[in-house]
Amino acid sequence: MQKSYSKNYLKIYFYQILSIVLGFASLFIVVPFLSSDKITYGIYTVCISISIFLSYADLGFLGAGMKYAAESFSRGDIDEEIEIIGFTHFVLFVFLVLLSSGFLYLSFNPQLLIKDIKAEDQIDTASNLLLILALFSPTIILQRMMQMIFGIRLQDFILQKINIIGNIIKISSVFYFFGFEKYNIVGYFLFVQVVNLSCSIFAMIKAKKIFNYNFKELFKKLRFNKVIFYKTKHLALSGLIVTISWILYYELDSFAIGKLLGAKEVAIYAIGLTILSFFRSLLGVFFSPFSARFNHFIGTDVQDGLRSFYLHVISISFPVVVLPIIAIVIFSKPFVISWVGLEYQESIQIVQLLIACNILAFISYPAGMLMVAHEKLKEMYIVSFLMPIIYWVGIYFTIDLLGLKSFALFKFFAFFISGLVYMWYSLSFLKISMFSFLKEQIVPYLPSILFLSLSLYFFNNYFVTDKDKLNLVINAGIIALVLFISFGIGILTVKTLRNYFYRTLKLLKPVKNEI
Repeated sequence: MQKSYSKNYLKIYFYQILSIVLGFASLFIVVPFLSSDKITYGIYTVCISISIFLSYADLGFLGAGMKYAAESFSRGDIDEEIEIIGFTHFVLFVFLVLLSSGFLYLSFNPQLLIKDIKAEDQIDTASNLLLILALFSPTIILQRMMQMIFGIRLQDFILQKINIIGNIIKISSVFYFFGFEKYNIVGYFLFVQVVNLSCSIFAMIKAKKIFNYNFKELFKKLRFNKVIFYKTKHLALSGLIVTISWILYYELDSFAIGKLLGAKEVAIYAIGLTILSFFRSLLGVFFSPFSARFNHFIGTDVQDGLRSFYLHVISISFPVVVLPIIAIVIFSKPFVISWVGLEYQESIQIVQLLIACNILAFISYPAGMLMVAHEKLKEMYIVSFLMPIIYWVGIYFTIDLLGLKSFALFKFFAFFISGLVYMWYSLSFLKISMFSFLKEQIVPYLPSILFLSLSLYFFNNYFVTDKDKLNLVINAGIIALVLFISFGIGILTVKTLRNYFYRTLKLLKPVKNEI
């Protein structure tokens, strides 16, 4: 175990910046190609959405395993770590087989997923995408295994470097699959799966070389383990309930819209959902090292250190989360039009509502991780039941009136209310009042928020409206410039952020309670 992880954080965030750049490149380059055929893009979106279920096939055991494996690592018990990783990925393997069988069945009956696809080429596209998904489903086992091994050591940046190279290759491939009047979406999807598998295999080679990780022993432990099962089952059960809740709330949009409203509406909604998913991925990367660190504190029973660390995480997370969301909400019209064109004007309000869902992510992400670290099952159940109930009840009563917009509106309401629950839990853990929290953690950022809002509101009157890569670059550049200045103002006005920025920038040795 390292005594300090400051340099690890710096390396992780350096490669996160590269990931962000690549993520935007993916949005700017890949999505305009895919969305040029609205019906096919809608079919692709539904088929890709079903792949999300692969991420939940562990039934909550991977989340529980991550916690206990990190605690084992913090105590130097590598044998127990391997047993935990082996058992949890065995559970994942069993249910991946079941899901892959389901995908294989759907590949012969794609009409069960999407309303009104009758053209032969559309049916063939859906069938081929689902077949590829079924065949490459086992890749998720290697991906999750590498994430756990690198993550509990806070060596995520190594895995990020590998994935960055893979993403560059995937982004570059769109010019081959979609250039010169070609629209080979099936070939593109197959190529993406091959690249993902290759990255996972290369990550295994790196883990063996750097950590001398005993993969031979790990694969031997890829089986049911009664001791580990009883150790992880309670937290895994809560994780399963959370997973089911999340699927009901987050992952069924495209299916419901495709079934109730059609493929065209799926494409319109997919623009907002793409940005939301992009932000979700970035936030997951940003907060992932903190989750492992929480478990290190729990494993060594240092509660005061955890409390101080947690407050620092919230403080530095606020501008990273809130400022980009405000920027895109204000500047969504020029951004969307220059990105995918005037035919997607209906997507603008969808984008605004969906991106605003994450406005409290600076508190909900670390609070969710803290609940898992402390095994606060009751609080986890409260959030799990609230979100899907608010979401689907709201849609049921408003879909006839609001149509597609009801999905985005009640996704925002459900996110916001769950965020308030996370806020309550965080304040209880930190033992501070709401007034103190707002005064000390939020108010210092008001100059940054004010500058950001006024600047983008001014530029909003001078946006470019045509779908064009240059216009998109101009609009993205305006957002990036104003965000950069706003972050700079935050560094000047917020002591915690300023101190952390200087310590990280200069690579100084950590002081007491440093992150």
